[in-house]
Amino acid sequence: MQPELIDIVFRSQKRRDLLLLLGEEPRTMEDIKILLDVSPTAILPQIKRLTDSNLVIQKNGSYELTDMGEQVFKKVRSLVDVLTLVEKNDYWTEHDLGGIPQYLLDRIGDLKDCNLVKADPSQIFEPSTDLLKFFSSSLYLMVFSSFYRPEFLPLYSKLGRLESEVSLIFTESVLEKFLYNYERKIRKLSTMKNTELSVCKDGAKIAELIVSDRGMMVSLFDSQGRFYHEYMCCSESQAISWVRELFDFYKSRALKVEGEKSIDNFTCTSENGAFSESLLLSLH
Repeated sequence: MQPELIDIVFRSQKRRDLLLLLGEEPRTMEDIKILLDVSPTAILPQIKRLTDSNLVIQKNGSYELTDMGEQVFKKVRSLVDVLTLVEKNDYWTEHDLGGIPQYLLDRIGDLKDCNLVKADPSQIFEPSTDLLKFFSSSLYLMVFSSFYRPEFLPLYSKLGRLESEVSLIFTESVLEKFLYNYERKIRKLSTMKNTELSVCKDGAKIAELIVSDRGMMVSLFDSQGRFYHEYMCCSESQAISWVRELFDFYKSRALKVEGEKSIDNFTCTSENGAFSESLLLSLH
């Protein structure tokens, strides 16, 4: 983008807002006045600057972006989303993003509408009742967890019985702990036709992901690898799609646990030591 074009787009908030507005769809002057809450006198000079730069064109009584305007819009929209994300909360700058693949980091602005939820210090070691209630009526549920959260087992079982689609990914140490304390429930989950259980190696830099048709939540470790009982959540479709893609990324690197035999293999291997390559093959 030429320096003068950068000035045209970013030196005026009115021009930037207008560009973003027209990126959604063509607008009449009346639309622009109402949606941007401006007078014709204030916005007409900005429209002229954009039309003189071949970013906007007037056609059939409406203003719309040119082909070049569309390309500029995409870049500006992405940058504005990221800046909104960072300015809204320090969570993303204070936590480790190393567990997120580059293609999703490039679109991290999709999470701009997320809100930070912190646990009450007096309830840190108690079940997260708000999360349990929120996800309890999901049509599908996808969970990646690298820390032990037994209070969620009833939710997985309930949704499984209701024939919701449930997909769970636990790290090896988390699954081992679940099997030690709740082997019967894990065995039952692994045999439900609408529930999929997978396992991945330890060391993931994501603490937890939960995504459903109702919304999403993400928990990250801080830059020192520590976990605090707080998470980012959102119900916007853009954020849900982003977290589903992140879940799919980890699912593609996990191994499915299918039925009693796989559970037996895991239990046997866990009792004898580390999660082995032979077990990885047996789980496939």
